[in-house]
Amino acid sequence: MATTFTETTLSTTYKDDFRDSDNYHRILFNSGVGLQARELTQLQTILQKQIERFGNNVFKEGAVVKPGGVNVNPRYEFIKLNETDPSHVLPNVATLVGKTVTGQSGVVATIIEAVAASGGDPATLYVKYTSTTSAQDTTDAVTVRMSSNEVMNLSGGGELRVKEATALDPNVVGTGTQVTIRSGVYYARGNFVFTQDQSKIISKYTDFPSTDIGFKTVEEVITASDDNDLYDNQGSAPNVSAPGADRYRITLTIAEKDELPASDNFIHIATIVNGAIYENVDTNQSYNIPNKLIATRIKENSGDYEVKPFTAKFELDSQNTHLLLKVSDGVVVVDGYRAIRDYPTTIRVEKPTATTVINNEPVSAVLGHHVIVTPSTNAAGQTQGIPNFDEMEEMNLRSAVAHGGSTIGTARVKALTKQGLDIKFHLTDIQMNSGQAFRNVKSVGTSTENYFDITLDNSKAVLKQPINDYSFFELPKQRPSTISDLIYTAQRRFDPVSANGSGVVTLDGALGTGEVYTSTSNFIFAKADSDISTISPTIDLSANTADFGTGNTIASSSNIEYAAYVTKTQTTAKQKTLTDFTLIDSCDSDGTGFTFINLKRADIFSVQEIVDAEDSSHDLSPRFAIDNGQRPSRYEPGRLILKNGFSAPTGNVSVKYKFFAPSGSGDYFSVNSYSGQVEYDKIPSYRTPAGRTVNLRDVLDFRSVADSAGNFNTAGATMLELPQSGTTITADVTYNLAQAAKLGIDHNSNFALTFGPASFTPAMPTRQEGTLPLYDIVLNPKTLNDSDVRLSKFNFRRFTMKDIGNLEKRVDRLEEFTTLNLLETDTKAFSVLDSAGNDRTKAGFLVDNFADHRFSSTHKPTQYRASLDLINQQLRSLINEDTIRMIYDSAASVTANSGEHKVIRKGDNIYVAHDEVAYINQSTASKSINVNPFAVTIYNGNITLSPSSDEWRDTERLPDKVIQGSGTIVSARPAYLFDNHVTGWCGTTGARAQEKVVTDDAVLELVDDRLINTTQTPFMRSRKINFKATGLRPNTRVFTFLDGHPISSFTNGAGGLGSFNFYADSSVDPGNTFKGLTEHPDGSTTTLVTDGDGMVSGSFIVPNNDALQISTGTKEFKILDISVANDKNAGTVASAPYTAKGYLDTKQAEYTSTRLLYSSYLASYGGSGGDGGSYPPGGGYTLQPNGTWLSSRDIRSINATLIAYELQQIQKRAKHSIIGDDGNNDHPSVDDASQDPTDHSDPSESFDF
Repeated sequence: MATTFTETTLSTTYKDDFRDSDNYHRILFNSGVGLQARELTQLQTILQKQIERFGNNVFKEGAVVKPGGVNVNPRYEFIKLNETDPSHVLPNVATLVGKTVTGQSGVVATIIEAVAASGGDPATLYVKYTSTTSAQDTTDAVTVRMSSNEVMNLSGGGELRVKEATALDPNVVGTGTQVTIRSGVYYARGNFVFTQDQSKIISKYTDFPSTDIGFKTVEEVITASDDNDLYDNQGSAPNVSAPGADRYRITLTIAEKDELPASDNFIHIATIVNGAIYENVDTNQSYNIPNKLIATRIKENSGDYEVKPFTAKFELDSQNTHLLLKVSDGVVVVDGYRAIRDYPTTIRVEKPTATTVINNEPVSAVLGHHVIVTPSTNAAGQTQGIPNFDEMEEMNLRSAVAHGGSTIGTARVKALTKQGLDIKFHLTDIQMNSGQAFRNVKSVGTSTENYFDITLDNSKAVLKQPINDYSFFELPKQRPSTISDLIYTAQRRFDPVSANGSGVVTLDGALGTGEVYTSTSNFIFAKADSDISTISPTIDLSANTADFGTGNTIASSSNIEYAAYVTKTQTTAKQKTLTDFTLIDSCDSDGTGFTFINLKRADIFSVQEIVDAEDSSHDLSPRFAIDNGQRPSRYEPGRLILKNGFSAPTGNVSVKYKFFAPSGSGDYFSVNSYSGQVEYDKIPSYRTPAGRTVNLRDVLDFRSVADSAGNFNTAGATMLELPQSGTTITADVTYNLAQAAKLGIDHNSNFALTFGPASFTPAMPTRQEGTLPLYDIVLNPKTLNDSDVRLSKFNFRRFTMKDIGNLEKRVDRLEEFTTLNLLETDTKAFSVLDSAGNDRTKAGFLVDNFADHRFSSTHKPTQYRASLDLINQQLRSLINEDTIRMIYDSAASVTANSGEHKVIRKGDNIYVAHDEVAYINQSTASKSINVNPFAVTIYNGNITLSPSSDEWRDTERLPDKVIQGSGTIVSARPAYLFDNHVTGWCGTTGARAQEKVVTDDAVLELVDDRLINTTQTPFMRSRKINFKATGLRPNTRVFTFLDGHPISSFTNGAGGLGSFNFYADSSVDPGNTFKGLTEHPDGSTTTLVTDGDGMVSGSFIVPNNDALQISTGTKEFKILDISVANDKNAGTVASAPYTAKGYLDTKQAEYTSTRLLYSSYLASYGGSGGDGGSYPPGGGYTLQPNGTWLSSRDIRSINATLIAYELQQIQKRAKHSIIGDDGNNDHPSVDDASQDPTDHSDPSESFDF
């Protein structure tokens, strides 16, 4: 057994007394002097010390000199074995490696590793499945494996049984995690140590372990008794009587950090988090003094900067108390050191929990939405009684005073506020009848014994502060946690009482606990159903009396009502209970087309289901919008409102929803009201009529809740007393606080997240020494979600010499432009005077750097005929682009190249013709190397697509745009031409007269075929893609996916590579003929199975139909052995990118429509009569000199010919005059090939121009 090497082994066992202080650098052997063993040992020590000193200067302890690859296999397939079945005795597991097991289901696997039972875990096999033919008809979401309690036949004889799954151990097959470190060289203990490939199972039965993996340094002394190779080897066999010298050995053994005591020397290689490599050591982190020198120089010259910026975003955590900060991979330079993170990092961040209490926090309460009422001092007063505002009494809006006239609307009264001699009546829920306006209201009431007249402005009713109808009041700060000790002054209406003969009224003394009368000067008194008193009584709160004195109408009244103010010092928040409710009802309508369903409950939280009451599978939710019943001053029953364009269901509708039911006790709603019912971030909000969103957790809510019928005067309603307008509510408010943090990274690539103190406005913490700040982060109080944070990125941009050169060029251009600007300014200021001494207008100066189209008249396509080179900032000629498929024509290529093959096609690509010959051939080898030393149990295949990308342009045409021609507009109708007798008649010559024939036609001239817009097509077009895949699990059913969507119905193929064709093999382009297909046109291969070599091929159609469309861009085409697109559960995975990008050009043809008047000396006729001749029969006349008879149809044919000739032979307008007109287009377009003007139906008809 090897002897453990210690610090004293050399000095004690081998008498090596080397000391640094001796400064011995050589051992000088003398002739004739005996050789000492210690001298040979010390000679090695001297040399080793030199190497160590040099190595320590260059490398750190544990440095990677020649790195080996690190591989994590989280899909290490395991099978737990049944060790208690007497009929299947378990052999020595070490003898099982390399054998094959075949299950009763037909599943075949090869044993890669076998682990004996230990620590309560059964004996376990780690396998690679090689065939699942028997299970190829499965559509499971997990890959095919052995099953619980399945008997497996062992190659070479024998049987094994899979352990039976139980509730305590349900996973008897599955995946574990293995890590492998390939061979490399590492600097350890002053030596450069070589390591072989090593593997370790870091999690036997899970695929998401987290650990630090590396090497344990083992130092040993090996003697001849430990290794026979150390005996004298001069003979054919070792000479055991002649042992050789001992050996000092350093071994690096793969290990996990947690397995080792702190005293052991551990060399860190990689950090694994959740089954993935989180951090991997490389050679950049290995150097020592050279790194420091280089880092110092970089820091002095360049400071800190980013090479590849880190991006960060927050995501939700599984627990609501935390968030996940996702930081991408990146590279920065910190203090001159290159800090790199090769993989994304997840940092778990706790939401801020700090709070602070503000005692007696003031909250202003102001009521608006009121009208002014002036009580009269005479008998014919403007008021009759005090409205029942304690139940928000609904009253009529009348068109005349004293409740006269007609009802033109309704409103509710929610409060009264005394203002000198006037009283503010606060109205809410104002509903005007059709065609009526509030300005027409003169009085409000329920009868002639209960009303009040409005004080008019310019004979019109005016609603004061119309936007302030709110009965909730916002806290000064947001995000309270709890509210307590709330004190406010409420207005309360008291039942009628009697006055004695002396005019003294005894006030109601039965106030609640902690309540006292206050603000007595603002009390309002009235005789029941009579005038509001204008007399201010003397109020004695010690006796609870109000003394009006004698000699007034109220003094002897036996029925006096009053509204008083009460200070409430022992208030509590009214609780809300989230309650489920199911309603079955039909749609209702207000008669004007507004259709809804009354939900019969107020304060709706959410609606879970809206279905047909007779058919629950008929979902009606898309038809309705939800009205939760919240109003500015109250809670009304919620409604489902039918959306525009949808028809109302004919029968009953079943609605399942949740609503907040208020408790019986309490004085207000607040954040406390939702405690235990919903999470803090789910507390509802209210959207005001002005569109502002108010979170109800941030307010004191005094809105009353209506009953199921929408009334407030029943036991089913919940009434809350409103605060006195203009007063201050005080409360002890516990607020949640925000917190700021700074994310940085140090030169060792470690992230540092530093938090500052919690505050309403948190200050950013200072950066940690030796870190580069990446982001400032603010977590809002009681952070609601991953969007409730603010991330501010630091910008440490790196400037290369190329960047500096570009900056220099920009500075040069800036100097040039500055000079031009100065010249423009000078030119603009330069005065050019005319003869009268006035400054002339200067034009023709233009400056454009061609960096964009800011100064380009792109809105005038007929005039703008240029394009911009934005990279070089140059003006270029107009371009047009389109996508054209290139098809290789081998025969034409040979013909064009004098019969030689100068190019060849391989696959979908064209290459210069060439011959393939072996450049070098190595037929011998010194040793074998495993090109894939990792125990791969998952089949990662390769896919070839043809074509692998698609780019196209589609054109959509808008209706043609016809523009009426410009110029002189002349109608062809003689009645509209005063001088038609001149223009249309050319006089006579003897017996012959000539007539000027004037006809009209409209000509459409194509001005421009304009590109209106170019947009990227959002979805891939349907196209046939050929594929072949290799390296898959043999004899296994596979499924195809595109962008995560299963497309097996769009796939046709078979095992092997016989179904693969290159796209270039065919010259046929199907275009958009596949659009709308729901399956492969050649038939869908529903059961696609790999062959015995793990290969499969075929084609698939990119779906583009009403049910499935794939967005453009680069998407992943995958082949898995499971029916869902979850690589984690698959045993066979292959993928390839498919890229599609399309453009939609929207074009519009623009024509000018010009009416042409043709005046031609076409007709001449003669005769002996005095009328200038006689017309021949048939309505024609004689053309001279040939005398051909022409009808009106012939005239039109002639004119059409003239039009065509004018357009085609513009230089030959010998006998035509054309005058523009704006008439309608009443003839076929001359662009239509079917309207050939030279094609005459009668070949005998002919004429000359």
